[in-house]
Amino acid sequence: MSTAYLFFGPEGTGRLFLARSLAKTVNCQAGTFPPCTSCSSCRRIENNNYPDVHYLQKENSNFIKIEQIHQMQREIGLSAFEGKYKVFIILDAEDLTSEAANCLLKVLEEPPKDSLIILIASDLRRIFPTIISRCQKIRFNPKDPHQVETILNRDYHLDKDLSHFLAFCFEGRLGEALRFKDSDILSEKNRIIRQFVINPSLSFDRFDFKDKEKLSRIIKILIGCLRDIYLLKMGLGGIELINEDIRERLCALTEKFSFTDLDQMLSQLCDDLENIMRNINPRLLIDNLQLLWRK
Repeated sequence: MSTAYLFFGPEGTGRLFLARSLAKTVNCQAGTFPPCTSCSSCRRIENNNYPDVHYLQKENSNFIKIEQIHQMQREIGLSAFEGKYKVFIILDAEDLTSEAANCLLKVLEEPPKDSLIILIASDLRRIFPTIISRCQKIRFNPKDPHQVETILNRDYHLDKDLSHFLAFCFEGRLGEALRFKDSDILSEKNRIIRQFVINPSLSFDRFDFKDKEKLSRIIKILIGCLRDIYLLKMGLGGIELINEDIRERLCALTEKFSFTDLDQMLSQLCDDLENIMRNINPRLLIDNLQLLWRK
């Protein structure tokens, strides 16, 4: 087994699930593989209260700072408190500051034998090549959306419309789909499509403009809607739509937008998606979206 792993791929593809499972495996009291999941160590690791499993993540900023890696340096040099291995799981590893990344590099060069370091990242381009070279890389990919739809319907008893939307909206990322399985996301996305696309003259005061995650979700829903309209307009209605539950309404919109309109709107929405995490005024972004649909 390697002393350092780099799990990379889109969110919701099982990266953290496997990291936690690996932490259980090396500390399982039953000594089985896969881990028993029922011993005290496995249960406490699952509940995030095991003394030898540590998580590093962004705290009150957009970065993981050098002080956090210094703390990791101190802890990794100590003997395990209870288990066989000390496990350090670094979330969003691409968000290490340059100083923190250089400090981590020193840890990766000579890690103690009873330690396990797992980096979780979405974008390898933002990680130092020297860090990547010292880790065993494992790529995580989404499942086929049809598989996810079946899992949601069969194992979680979600109805057909919700199962289909979650599976195709999140492009086969089961973890992301499960985040919203108990929510009212189907009604929410139809309200967004109705307010922005079908009747853009409605009031937008009901939106929380300070919630970046929700703003991002609004834009992704609109991109999915335009994608469906584009396919229908091209005569590719045989391909499954993200928004199968409102197929007839989307068919009626194919005459409303030209291909040029759809191209321009998709380009604008993709730009907006990138701008959300910057210091753009959220209210201004929504106002621009309103203007986009009213043209």
